[in-house]
Order: sequence, then structure tokens, then C-alpha cells
Amino acid sequence: MPLPIREIVPFLALALGSWVGVGAPHRDMAEALLARGSTALLHALPGTPTAAPEPPRARQADASPTIDPNLLPDPTPWPQLNPEMNARRGWVIAEGPAEKPGDGRRFVTFTFDDGPFPETTPVVLHVLAKHHVQATFFWIGRYLDGSSARAVATRAVAKSVVAAGHLVGNHTHDHKLLLNLTRSEQLAQIDDGASSIERTIGTRPVLFRPPYGQLDLFSEDVLKKRGQTLVLWSVEAEDMKHDDPSAMFASLRDQIDYAGGGIVLLHDIRFSSADALEKLLVWIDARRFDPSQPEKPGFEVVDLPTYLRAVAASPQPFETRDEIEKARATAWRKVHPHAGVPAASISEQPVM
Repeated sequence: MPLPIREIVPFLALALGSWVGVGAPHRDMAEALLARGSTALLHALPGTPTAAPEPPRARQADASPTIDPNLLPDPTPWPQLNPEMNARRGWVIAEGPAEKPGDGRRFVTFTFDDGPFPETTPVVLHVLAKHHVQATFFWIGRYLDGSSARAVATRAVAKSVVAAGHLVGNHTHDHKLLLNLTRSEQLAQIDDGASSIERTIGTRPVLFRPPYGQLDLFSEDVLKKRGQTLVLWSVEAEDMKHDDPSAMFASLRDQIDYAGGGIVLLHDIRFSSADALEKLLVWIDARRFDPSQPEKPGFEVVDLPTYLRAVAASPQPFETRDEIEKARATAWRKVHPHAGVPAASISEQPVM
């Protein structure tokens, strides 16, 4: 049955409002669905639910810190490299493994924040599938709640992310800066976000990324008690502030080349981010690691568990990210005496 006009209008309006920076191939894909209306978009997504979500479950203040391996989205649990959920340690882990002599592999893994969006997340999924990349998505819980047409479409997209084999993490319920909240509000953001995701995909997330990358001692302790894995990042193009795919690609390319890989942060809620992703993956594909020449540097795009296992096998010999940056900048200037050091941001900035 066609959706009422009052349901379709805001759905399409948001799509048009996200149109900035869309490349021709992605624009054509989106236009084909939008031209047929939001009902067509819903039917184009697998697993569209027909019933309203279950009511929220009661929060538990002291959940067990033990992770049930059966609940992990990967059959082999990744190593817990930061059991204290310390943010400073999290930034060091995000930098990736230390380079080994004679091993040219440079690991890259992709993460996406602030979704899912029914207009743009499918486009990101298409780009990832085209390049055979498994990524990690950190979702805002409230987007998955409710019985509106948009909520139904969003849950359908969420199911398609999981069906494609990508990992899912919690990015809180409302994307509020945890440092500005009371303890009870922090608990609500963490637990309600996880519950919204669990109701949608049937599995409670064990990966967590705080909004703006910031935690305090209380939120660190909450995550520790819940057995979470804190995932930060080391490469980003501030794609929520900029909408030029070519400029974002150039920034990401330079950072990855300089750092020798890393955890890439993008947002699956803008078409321009999908375009930048496409350009970056084409660039990486041309510079893939060649096992027949193991000493030659090359990139290996991996899922998050593989990235964390590589870090466990070759941890950084530094205590802080600043120490890593100083050592890296010194080595870079020896090889590129007349080139600047590519900048990388370690924390998000609120979009005004």
C-alpha cells in the first residue's frame, strides 16, 4: 500500500537536503529510487520490518564485563587491547601496528559514524561491496526507534548492513557529548543506544565509539563493566565540515600514505563522503600489498578484528599518540625534507 504523502514528504526532503557533493554514479542510483517514491526505496532494501519495534528494555546498572563469544559479530573474538577503556590508550591502538622489518604490509580499516541513513548508507554499502571491503558502522540509536516510514526504512538499511557482513557498534542514543552529561544521562546514552541496535539486528553491540572521541572516568568505567571494545580512529577528512570529494580524498590519501595505514573515520550520511570513499579505494587498490614482494610497502584493507590482531602482534612502542607523531614526523622529514607533514585530527568537532 503506498505510504501517505505526509510520510513521504519529510523522507524525500531529507534526501534532497543531503544532495551536496554527490557524484554522478551515486546520484543516478539515488535518483532512480527517489523517483519511484519512498515506497520503492523501502522495497529496494532487504528485510524491511512491518511491525513497530519492541518497547525499550530496562537498563542494568552493573552488567557483567564478560563477553559471550557467541554474541560477537566475528567468530574469533578480537584481542582486548584496552581492558581499562582508557581513551589515551585507545588513540595509540587506533594508530595501528608498529612496522616490522621486512614486512611491507600497511593495514587500513574503514569505519562510518552517525548512521544509518536510508538515503546514503546504501550508497556506501555499494562502494564497499564493489571494492570487497568489510567495514564497521557506529550507529545512533534513536534513528532506529519508532514506527514512522523513515524509522522503518532505517531499520531495513541496518539489516542490510549486517547482511553484507559488516560490523556494528554503538555511537550512543542521541550523539551527545558524554562529558556534558550527568552520570545517569551517560548511562542512558550508552545503554539506550545499545538497546535500540539490539532490537533492530538481534545482537547487542560490543563495539563502542564515543561522540567526538571523548570519555571521562565514569564513562570509561561503564564501558569496562559492560565488556565493550573502545574504537577510536587515526585518519579523517572532517567530512561533516567539507563537501568537496576530491579535497577529502586528497587529505585521506596523504594521511594514510604518511602514517602507513590506520583506522579511517568517515560518515555514511552524506553523498560526498561516499564519493571520497570511492576515490580513496581506487587509489588503495592500485597500491595493494603484494605477498610475492613482502618487503615492498603496500596497503592491505582489512576488517576491524584483523586490524586489532595486527596491533596485538606488533604493538606500538610508545605510550601516547603524541610520541608516535613525533617519531613519525622525524622519519618523514628525513625522506621528504621539503614536504609538510600531513595533518590528522584525533577528535571530532561538533557540526554547527
